[in-house]
Amino acid sequence: MSRSPYITGAMDRHALMLAHPKPNRHPFIMTHPIIIIASFLTTIRSTWELSHIVRKRRATKALKTEAKSTYKILQRAYRRGLLLEREFDDLFERLMRAEAHNNRIALREVQTDFQAILAKVVGQPVQ
Repeated sequence: MSRSPYITGAMDRHALMLAHPKPNRHPFIMTHPIIIIASFLTTIRSTWELSHIVRKRRATKALKTEAKSTYKILQRAYRRGLLLEREFDDLFERLMRAEAHNNRIALREVQTDFQAILAKVVGQPVQ
């Protein structure tokens, strides 16, 4: 019969515990409800911030596209002689300011004023 290589007594128990650790009887530790609620609120806030950033980027992209098309329309009208240089410069400056500040309302005002000028010159709204 062979004997155990461990020394008897306390060392024996210690060595056995290290060699064969007890399985965790509580694999799911119950966390405090406040921690759970705080984690949930943090998740909601992060999701909201991310969606807000995405919405802002989409709106900025749409505004830039709309400003480009408005600029092309202004250029076309100026080349055709439907706008005076002073009117074109004023509308162009306001258009650039609206685009720089991401101001959709100012862009709409530029488009509205442009339509009003064309309605005066041509007698009907031109698109």
